Amino acid sequence: MTDLTFHVQQFVPGCEGEELAQRQSLLVARDYAADLRGKVHSRTALEHAADAHEMAGAFVFSDASPDQLKIALAYCRNLVHAAFLADHLEGEAAR
Repeated sequence: MTDLTFHVQQFVPGCEGEELAQRQSLLVARDYAADLRGKVHSRTALEHAADAHEMAGAFVFSDASPDQLKIALAYCRNLVHAAFLADHLEGEAAR
């Protein structure tokens, strides 16, 4: 059992398979978005990272269906990607 499996199953007992993988990925996305908040410089990028962190946190241990988890994960990943793009664009504009 991995550490992430342990954390998920503490709050969602009996979670297995694809649902477990999605919840683990949401934990990773949440932590990554939190870390990103300290690394970006643009306001837009910061807002995207904060939104990704909040969304992942709201869904990771919720009673959401596997389909909802899949959508929430895609949403978070896209927000993180948007944060990188915004930070790059706004950084280029400042030069």
